[in-house]
Amino acid sequence: MASDTPDHHCPGCGTPQRIFERYPWYFCQDCLSQASDKAGTILEFANAGIGGGLVWRYQGEKDWRDAGAVACQIMSRPVIVHEARFGGVVAEPLQSGPLPSDINIVDLRH
Repeated sequence: MASDTPDHHCPGCGTPQRIFERYPWYFCQDCLSQASDKAGTILEFANAGIGGGLVWRYQGEKDWRDAGAVACQIMSRPVIVHEARFGGVVAEPLQSGPLPSDINIVDLRH
């Protein structure tokens, strides 16, 4: 980590986070655990398997659903949740404009 690299803080709660240049503005795992659809139903995320992929479900459901990414909200802020490059799941603020069309995005914001 270079000394000229700014500190990273979770955009949800402000907790200091490790810097990842690939994900310059990501949410911490505690905030990710609060991800919800528009109605406020909590979502859960995981990798599909050892080879990667993203799966999601509503909290308490048994079955997982495949997705390239999920547009949802954390603390009423629009976010996109996707697979991290080397495994894991990452949530980042969703920028305004159209959703990327090159992956299967499940939009739970409406």
